[in-house]
Amino acid sequence: MGAPPAGDLRSPTSFIRCAQIAAHILDRHGVDFSAAQRKGGWSNATWAAGGLVARVATEPDTGHLLREARLACILPPEVGCPQIVETGVMDRYEWVLSEEICGQNLGDVWLLLDWDARIAALRGLWARAGAVHSVDVSVAEAHVSGASPFYAPDMDTAVAQCARLERAGVLISDQVVILTQALDRYWGALGSAPRVLNHGDLCLENALWYDDSVVALLDFEYAIVAPVELDLNELLKCVYAPPERDDPLPDPDGSGLARLQQAASGIAVATVSTSAGPDLVLGFAILLEMWMMERMLSQWDGRGSYAEWQPYRTLTALTDGAGGYLAPVLARLQA
Repeated sequence: MGAPPAGDLRSPTSFIRCAQIAAHILDRHGVDFSAAQRKGGWSNATWAAGGLVARVATEPDTGHLLREARLACILPPEVGCPQIVETGVMDRYEWVLSEEICGQNLGDVWLLLDWDARIAALRGLWARAGAVHSVDVSVAEAHVSGASPFYAPDMDTAVAQCARLERAGVLISDQVVILTQALDRYWGALGSAPRVLNHGDLCLENALWYDDSVVALLDFEYAIVAPVELDLNELLKCVYAPPERDDPLPDPDGSGLARLQQAASGIAVATVSTSAGPDLVLGFAILLEMWMMERMLSQWDGRGSYAEWQPYRTLTALTDGAGGYLAPVLARLQA
């Protein structure tokens, strides 16, 4: 889904306390905090220096980071997870210290890659995710949250989200009807769908790119046991959804994007094994975009127009009754 800017923390006080904790941790390992580089993230604050990465939860008593550290111990090496050095809690703020992996954030370099490199990155990202999906669910369940904050847990909660977005003027009644019908199909399919361990936040920003390949998946604090279509939707979103900004990569005849989308839809066809797959992909897409839209509205100062926001364009595209930007993939899955 992408991460807000590095300074997007809960409050200045939270940021100061997180920095103090990170400084203390790094100092104990002989690393000068003044040389640390601030990394992105919105649910935790991250600094890297001296071959180490310190992550500190931006809120006390969340349980996310320590649970993630326990999960990392059971992930196969093919995931590329950083080696954890130490974990702890200070003043109720959880923290994790890990070894730094050489590489650049895939989200940062995506627009700098050519079409062949993007296709390789997409396939590499899904290969790393596939290693996550291979983990024994019975083992993984003890190390993940029972619910994700990004996806409504039941139909009543989703209906309430739709109602709030309608009152806010984001959706009109006809759009709410279409979304509700799609979510009815989603919940009808959800109960019997096979479940795997999902990364839970499989955006470009949670992967590292080095030497022309994806070398690691990061940030498993939102990992969840769910149908594989949860992670698949995020992979498809980074290729098919309306972009946040103009793409500088030349593509005069559209063949570059077409090849990238073909690679993505090929992954989807190879991944989805049941007839319920299209309903699950679309349902996860709707729920995620509703959460994104509500989150951004809660931070909106009223200036400008939310019609320019990617979550608005993405969510409203899904109200056309045909799957919006996902329509080409859904068609292939239903063939």
